[in-house]
Amino acid sequence: MTDDGSRLGKGALASIRVVELGTMVAAPICGQLLADLGADVIKIEPLGGEVMRVIPPVYKGVSAAFAQWNRNKRSIALNLKSAEGMAVLRGLLARADIFLQNMRVGAVEAMGLDHASLAVDNPGLISVQITGYGTDGPYRDQPGYDMMVQGLTGFMPIQGTPERPRAIRSVQADKVAGYSAALAALAAVIHRRAGGGGQKIDATILDSYASFMLPDHIYTRSFVDAPPEAPFTADIYNLIHLRDGKIIGYLLTQDQFEEACRAFGREDLMRDERYSTPGGRNVHQPELIGEIAATCQGKTVAEVLAITRAHRLPFAPVNDIDGYFDDPQVRHNGGFVEFETEEVGPVRLLNGIARLAETPINARSLAPALGAHTDAILAELGYPAGRIAEMRGSRSVG
Repeated sequence: MTDDGSRLGKGALASIRVVELGTMVAAPICGQLLADLGADVIKIEPLGGEVMRVIPPVYKGVSAAFAQWNRNKRSIALNLKSAEGMAVLRGLLARADIFLQNMRVGAVEAMGLDHASLAVDNPGLISVQITGYGTDGPYRDQPGYDMMVQGLTGFMPIQGTPERPRAIRSVQADKVAGYSAALAALAAVIHRRAGGGGQKIDATILDSYASFMLPDHIYTRSFVDAPPEAPFTADIYNLIHLRDGKIIGYLLTQDQFEEACRAFGREDLMRDERYSTPGGRNVHQPELIGEIAATCQGKTVAEVLAITRAHRLPFAPVNDIDGYFDDPQVRHNGGFVEFETEEVGPVRLLNGIARLAETPINARSLAPALGAHTDAILAELGYPAGRIAEMRGSRSVG
């Protein structure tokens, strides 16, 4: 592979070892976050590879989907139906700080990999399990994909309408669960370093997504005994359609509202009672943005943004994905990286979640080939070269 692993283990989590038995999105993105922060993340895969390796688009044998969720990791291919394969996994878990998995409920218990069993040999282990709905309850045995969770949380009628609910066309629930699990894992690491022990963490896609998406949509349900109120807000996501594109904006504070009125020659709006308070502007945001839009007819995106930026007003272009990559602020921030690889040529990946001054994230790493680090990892466990060759011959490892 292009990345030989030499850059791994140099970040803030350089001393942390993670064993990931993850598939699809939720566990892999959690593992990638920890790897980006410097943890040595060893991805356990079956001999045929994790399912995301074949999700299109696939270019020169590399899945873009797999590449986006699995950089900065090491890969070992194990046959977990064999005694030798399981022995290797147990050896890795005995040395691990974090065991991350999103297998179906009951699977790790059947394999003897539940937290209680593993903690006998590794009492400091942090076991992170990501499930759709939880390890118990009425839905425990049901498959839990992003779409199901979006349906359950009540947000689809908000994204669309009650008559025509719409899902967000992104595996957002899975991604949020992965981020939530990573945050919980780091909290457990801090707890352990403060003198505590290991622990089990149950993260669910359902609970993580609800915690992320619903706080601003349950205001009217927060005080259980309060009388029903009129809707507290209208749609605050309003577009201005221009000659060559669209922009989006939001005017809430008094300073921004008054500055917008002056910038667009609509000082008369300052006398409109609907817009006299932040609450009023929030409720009547569609009308307010509509008034501003009326002054922009015939103008281009660049012309209107020149006005809003000169007056420091909160407006932005509505980019497509290519527009995001071309955006000057995105490029200034280093929001993505492009680098050459031996396997597929130039690759573009999103950069890390934050810029750490002393322990920077290195996103320039293509996801590992299947079993790319099998021999090296086995050698670290003390297996001699001859024994590794025998294990390959018996299809215990790959």
